[in-house]
Parts: sequence; C-alpha cells; structure tokens
Amino acid sequence: MSQDGNRRAAVFYDVDGTLVNSNVITAYLYYAMRLPKLTERMRRLTRAAMLAPVYAAAELTNRGLFNRLFYANYKGMPHERLRLMGREAAEKAFLPNMYREARKRVRKARDMGLTQVIVSGALDMIMEPFAKEVGIDYVIANRLEFSGDKATGKLIPPILAGNEKKTAVERFARQHNIDLSRSYAFGDSRADLPMLETVGFPAVVNPGDELAKIAGERAWPVLHFA
Repeated sequence: MSQDGNRRAAVFYDVDGTLVNSNVITAYLYYAMRLPKLTERMRRLTRAAMLAPVYAAAELTNRGLFNRLFYANYKGMPHERLRLMGREAAEKAFLPNMYREARKRVRKARDMGLTQVIVSGALDMIMEPFAKEVGIDYVIANRLEFSGDKATGKLIPPILAGNEKKTAVERFARQHNIDLSRSYAFGDSRADLPMLETVGFPAVVNPGDELAKIAGERAWPVLHFA
C-alpha cells in the first residue's frame, strides 16, 4: 500500500450494495414519493410497480439494458427539482444506509493518501453530494439527458455498467496518473467484475453466489458489511 513513485494509487467503489444498503430503485422511489401532485405520484409509482418484473429480468441479464429501461421513469421530471431532491436523497436515503464498515474503509483510504473514486450506475446528482459528505474525491456516475428543463428519460452515454465501468476506470487512471496495478476496487455484483479485474487489489462485498465463487477461485478478499 505504499505510494512510492510518481504515479498514485486509487480506490474505486461501486455504491449500491457495496457502500450502502440501497440502490437506484430506492433513489427513484424517493423522488416519486415526493412529487407535489398526487396524480403524477401515483402514475409514476404504478408504472414502476407494473414494470418491476421486467426490471428484475433485465438486471439479471444485462445491467446496461436495465439502466436504459429504468431511467425512462425519469422522463418529464424538471432538472432543478431533480438536483435539489438529489441532495436530499443523498442525505436522507443513502447516508443513513451506508455500511459502518464501508465508512471505516473510506477513512482508512483517506488516511493512506489514496485517491478515492465512486464508479456507480446511480445518478451523478445523487452521488456527488453523497461523495462530498463521506469524503470521497471523485464521482463517475450516470447522467440524465435533458431537453430544456425536463429529463428525456435517456442517459447520456456512456452508460455505467459492466465493461463501461472498466473503461471509465482506465480513462480516469490515464487522466489522473493512477497506477492501476497498485489500486483497489470494491464491488458487490457480477456486473462489477470487469472493474474489479482492472486493479491490482480487488475485493468483493456481500457478494451473490456467482461473484463469491469467482472471488474464491481467484483468492480475492470477501468482505461482509452489515
């Protein structure tokens, strides 16, 4: 864990299920439940509930597809409200659900002088205030497309999932003079595998059976955050 040489080491974190016991669905429900008009609130919640089986199937097979399908729920939401609610969701829905052990890891990495980076399929307008509160330096996250003041329901490419997380980490390393062979990554799902394989020191958090099996075969640390 030394920081010798001109190139620095970094820590890359997935968020949902890794740093916090929460996910992108939690964030959307936080937004939808606080819409001022009851009719719009019920319409959006009903639509999300009806499509829940579709989202579940997409998440299991293709995380990028899941993101494209799920973020369509944001269509028509105004930018300023999303930005304000993003800060509120970070404070009230994500920070209280951050694993205690994850907080310790973040503090330890900061004490070691490591550059800390969130790499998440969640929205930047939630992840940025969350990162600021917990002391993480950089955020790489999904971004909603807007037309005028309203969300189009589409994400601005690249969509952060699977191999795109790997690409994002490699791009960040080039831009910030990071030595990936001396860097760390934490993830909880099979979709995080490409990112985990990019660094010298990967670790899995609360993994499902498939990722736990892979971690065991590769002698990666398996962490259980409660």
